[in-house]
Amino acid sequence: MEMRALVALVMIFGLGAAIIVFFIRRQKHTLQSRLDSISDKVGEKSKESQSSMLRDANEEMPGVFSKFVEFTRLKLLRAGDSPELRPFMIRVFLFSIVGMSIGGPVGGRFNLIAGLVGGFGIGAAIPYLLIHLKFKRRMAKMEFDLPTALQFIVNALRAGHALNSAMAIVGSEGPSGCRDEFAQLNDSLRLGVPMSLAFEQLLKRTPSVDLRFMATAMLIQRETGGNLTEILDRLNSVVVERKNMRGHVKALTGQARMGGYVVGGLPFFLAGGLFVMNPHFLDPLLNTEPGNWVLGGACLMQLMGALVMRKIIDIKM
Repeated sequence: MEMRALVALVMIFGLGAAIIVFFIRRQKHTLQSRLDSISDKVGEKSKESQSSMLRDANEEMPGVFSKFVEFTRLKLLRAGDSPELRPFMIRVFLFSIVGMSIGGPVGGRFNLIAGLVGGFGIGAAIPYLLIHLKFKRRMAKMEFDLPTALQFIVNALRAGHALNSAMAIVGSEGPSGCRDEFAQLNDSLRLGVPMSLAFEQLLKRTPSVDLRFMATAMLIQRETGGNLTEILDRLNSVVVERKNMRGHVKALTGQARMGGYVVGGLPFFLAGGLFVMNPHFLDPLLNTEPGNWVLGGACLMQLMGALVMRKIIDIKM
């Protein structure tokens, strides 16, 4: 058993090291990638160059790895972090090692290999969970500050500023939740990127429905004409109403969310309390094969119940 555990540990360690080396060699220079993304020429030429770059990257890397790289970079970009993969993959590897060091002893009583593999998987998933939570916080802050940013633009347009100048004001003096995104949008426009492509990049970084409303309104007005100040003023009213509605829905579902947290965490707190008071009380569940099956089924049903509760209280707006 000890020899098998050692072989499994060496194999997982080697796999993690190989993945890190692979991403380091495939990683482009951060400054060069930024220049490539914002310095493409106008119209179809820029789209063709980007698509050719993507085709070349996909031809160099296997399909699974290319999708994984694209998924990881998109997660980092939406979380507001640098899209460079090297430091993130190092964090993933370190968390995986910590997970194996914990999962090995815990699983040694039952199945050492399963404990090592499970610890590796859980540890590798923690950095992705952290950037997902960071993305959620960033999106919530952006959607909270977007009405103020729209009001900045409306006031600047009424004062006689051009649209690009108004968005530059938001990028330099606007609310903190929208400042960085509008600053990047203004930088792209100043470098000659078409407005449609600049908004497409913005929505890729920040997939907000309210922000998509704003981009759609500006692009349609740019094509058909009209009073942009009045359009954005009415859009701001809609965004404010949506913001109030989200707060109302959150207040109404607060009891259900708290009930889900209590019901979901109660079995674990109860098991921990029983284990502290009487360590041998849970031996039939932990040390027998039928008990292990029952425990696994209970954990599976617990997970399914949590997903169902989350689906019920997650109201799309």
